[in-house]
Amino acid sequence: MKISEKIIAAAAAAAVCLSAASPAYAAVNTDIPITAAVYDDDGSSSFSLTFNDEAPRFATVDEAADYVKSCIKQHNEDFDLIVTGWEPVSDEDDITKEITEKYSVLTDDPTEGIYMSLNANITGGWSICSEGAYVKYAVDYYTTAEEEAELTAAIASLKETPEFIAAKASDAYDKVLWAYDQVIANMKLNDNLANSAYSTAYSALIKKDANESGQMHLMVRLLQEFGLQPMIYMTNLKSLSADSVDCHVLGFVMIDGLYYFIDPVWDYKMGENKHRFFLKGYTDLDSESDGSEEFTHIHLFQLFNIPVEDAMKESQVSGTAYVRPAQKEYSDGDVNGDGEINAVDASVTLQEYALLSGEGAAGSFTEAQAKAADIDGNGMVDAVDASRILAYYAYISTLDGEEIPQNIKEYQSV
Repeated sequence: MKISEKIIAAAAAAAVCLSAASPAYAAVNTDIPITAAVYDDDGSSSFSLTFNDEAPRFATVDEAADYVKSCIKQHNEDFDLIVTGWEPVSDEDDITKEITEKYSVLTDDPTEGIYMSLNANITGGWSICSEGAYVKYAVDYYTTAEEEAELTAAIASLKETPEFIAAKASDAYDKVLWAYDQVIANMKLNDNLANSAYSTAYSALIKKDANESGQMHLMVRLLQEFGLQPMIYMTNLKSLSADSVDCHVLGFVMIDGLYYFIDPVWDYKMGENKHRFFLKGYTDLDSESDGSEEFTHIHLFQLFNIPVEDAMKESQVSGTAYVRPAQKEYSDGDVNGDGEINAVDASVTLQEYALLSGEGAAGSFTEAQAKAADIDGNGMVDAVDASRILAYYAYISTLDGEEIPQNIKEYQSV
């Protein structure tokens, strides 16, 4: 698919930095007048930095980032602020980038983080005023607040399905697998990459008509629903000088401190869902693409004859595909799956009970763990189960090596 050079510039930056496709920022030099305009790359004026004395003041970048995040979630189109006392130490310092790093991190809210950053074109400019840094934003949203609410309601329905509940209770592999399969199952791919109307999770799930960016935006949202950290990545940038260039959108997801590639779009385009690009590393990303030239990822740095290994070996991207750890086996009383029944099992059972008793009532046990912990068979994990596991541990600790102990279910019934 073809897009303009202006769009590809953002894609190139994302590919080089191995980060999400971040909003565009127009940083303002600190030595220009406070009324100077901010300019886009093509020279057109975005907005004026004319000083607003009523702009809210914040003492820290963290506080400013929280305010920016709240404004974006409310779909405010124009807003400004002052970070009091802030000033650049070097020419590379940019207050808008510092704020972005704060508000775009993963949180417990799946509508924030990378998902929120990708849902709008955010332009920010700044300059120094007498109190510190004056910062102004103009935001062009790809969806409305009402559309976001509709999407959230649809995702809430998905989260009630047995498949989601099972994935939620399982490991990272199953969580990513559910999201990957869900995106492909709902995918109706639009080839218009440049139109933001097709570039959102709302377009993918509700309108059933989205481009690669929209499909991956849905992937980001679903992964964040599990508390996983996704990133957007772009490849197949075949030219830096042509009027139009090829661009392909895929992503990463972090597991145990490393990022792994995920590309449901090309899996869909190749036919069926064979998980060809599921949790791959940078050396084996295309190991299951059947040698197809059309479906071979070309990275930006390869245009400069830099080998993939050299470009990525210092990054957090895994070199090879994710290897799922052997699944633990749980039995009655052995809640942590280490083959023994002891005080540790009683402790984690009690911790689970505390989680289930707290606000939100969301536990952490898998279905197998919950079954292993439910000693009295009442369908719940509670303090009674923890007490009985501890009592059984005390019992088996008194036996000599030749005695055959009762199993925990037999013992607890005595």
